[in-house]
Amino acid sequence: MKTDIEPEGIPTEAPLAAIRIETLEDYERATVRVAELAGHVENSAEERELEALIDTIMQWDKSHDDATAWR
Repeated sequence: MKTDIEPEGIPTEAPLAAIRIETLEDYERATVRVAELAGHVENSAEERELEALIDTIMQWDKSHDDATAWR
């Protein structure tokens, strides 16, 4: 999973992070990380990372969904 997240944490302003899922292995790591981050405190770096991961996973799902490939 590729990111441009700074070592000190997730940016607080949009874009939250540029997380790119390029392979199935990246996708699997991202979903594991989402499970690890679930339930973190609101307005924390972990919550911002969770939001960025969910957005990226949704983009991956949309672009790899065979049911919508014909559009």
